[in-house]
Amino acid sequence: MSQNDGHKAIVHRCLLGEGDARAIAVEATELVKLLQDIHNLSFLATAALGRLVMASMMMVADQKVKRARITLKVEGDGPLGEVVADAENRGKVRGYVKNPWVELPLTEEGKWNVSAGVGNNGYLTVIKDLGLKRPLTSKVPLVSGEIAEDIAYYYAKSEQIPTAIALGVLQKPSLGVVSAGGLMVQLLPDADESFVGMLERLLEKYDSISRLAEQVGSSQDILETIFKDLSKKWLGSTSFEFGCRCSRNLVKALLLSMPELESEQDVLEVRCHFCNKVYTFTPEEIEELKGGGRS
Repeated sequence: MSQNDGHKAIVHRCLLGEGDARAIAVEATELVKLLQDIHNLSFLATAALGRLVMASMMMVADQKVKRARITLKVEGDGPLGEVVADAENRGKVRGYVKNPWVELPLTEEGKWNVSAGVGNNGYLTVIKDLGLKRPLTSKVPLVSGEIAEDIAYYYAKSEQIPTAIALGVLQKPSLGVVSAGGLMVQLLPDADESFVGMLERLLEKYDSISRLAEQVGSSQDILETIFKDLSKKWLGSTSFEFGCRCSRNLVKALLLSMPELESEQDVLEVRCHFCNKVYTFTPEEIEELKGGGRS
């Protein structure tokens, strides 16, 4: 049995009304649990990485290009440091937090203080690999460090798409991750103003997407519950699981690119940020690499 068995996340997509808006939802409880285990994350780091990973899955699931890939990088001035999520629409996702053990006091509302952990001075970088000659990269300032608001700002600033997004990871000290869910709603061109008002009222009724995910248990049910009175055209679903692209050959290529590759007495260890796998190289193997790089 692989570590991914039972740890999948499902993204569902649909059109709302008469094509006035697009809605995407994700339920990722088991996948976020797996990320917490892989990286030994604190509660705060789990909340931050869980949110960013869910955003990356919803964003890439809506891409029509086969083997599209979206990388989200949050670089704020908070103690968590860099937070990265990387998702492919063929169903693979991964991510990491630079400082995974940071914990901070809860907010006054009793929530994990992701904004303080991430910091609200810094940038969100969105990298889209759509099979072109080079990836498309956008960089916008962080507006809150809460991640959902920062993603919405990216869509408004870089893509001029009015977007509402909710991301949540519900955790309890005695149970760990209880639920994780996300919702993204985007207005399409020429959306009717009365429809927009109705949409805003529906979204205001559900102020905790993680609690809704806990109650209904699936991404399709999240959409069915929130938009039960609206007509929906289902656009399909995508199943995601944790997957890392690291390999020994990739690490060898990285080592060869280093200007000063030294063979030492001790074994050289290289750890992958995304999956924590360690690749070891003996002094003899390093000498062989250096020789191969010169030939």
